[in-house]
Amino acid sequence: MRTVFIYFLLFYIAIFSGCISSNKPVVPVGGDYDESTMESLIEPPEKIPLLLRPALRIADKKAKKDVLPGRVLAWSSKIAISSGLLELYVEEDAADCLDSRLIKLLRIKISYMIPSPFAVDINSQNYENFNISEEEIKFLQGLVEIENIKSFSKKEKTALKYAEALSETPIVLKQTLLNDLRNQFSEKEIVALASLSAKVNYWARLIEALRIKPAGYTDDPILNLDQYSSFMK
Repeated sequence: MRTVFIYFLLFYIAIFSGCISSNKPVVPVGGDYDESTMESLIEPPEKIPLLLRPALRIADKKAKKDVLPGRVLAWSSKIAISSGLLELYVEEDAADCLDSRLIKLLRIKISYMIPSPFAVDINSQNYENFNISEEEIKFLQGLVEIENIKSFSKKEKTALKYAEALSETPIVLKQTLLNDLRNQFSEKEIVALASLSAKVNYWARLIEALRIKPAGYTDDPILNLDQYSSFMK
């Protein structure tokens, strides 16, 4: 029932999003960007559009924090809504057919590949609850080859290789990898793997484009968030 309510709420917001406006004049923001003091490239609107507020409250409750990306995206109601729907639908359907540990591994791996400290921060929280070891974290950080990690199952290795390939530019998909996918995963699982990988790429790259900093979802030093900044002076 709760899921149905969320779908109805987001659908309602999407229908009426054309009426939402920040009333901000279309002029340059102005001023220099300061990486050391600013939490994001641009500030959220002073007044969040009314019909976006319920969706943000849902996101805040789920994240247990005020979600800055959603507030920055509020400058464009349609982008905010479509991004929220992407997150909701892809994540929920992937959870229906993929193991939760595998989803966690994929989210962390892609976050490090971009790299996006905010994405690593939020996607790696409570990683211990998914039986992800320190050695596995080192692979996710790109410090250890996947074949050296004995704790990964065959399916996990294949899915991680697939997510890696989809997160690189240009994308290169080898015959052996595609064969392994077909032999280990169903059609729906492959769609979920591809969609989840693309979705995490979308959020990680969008967050980096907007220079949104980690929000403190985890303080585990093994994650080395400071070493994965994409910023260059």
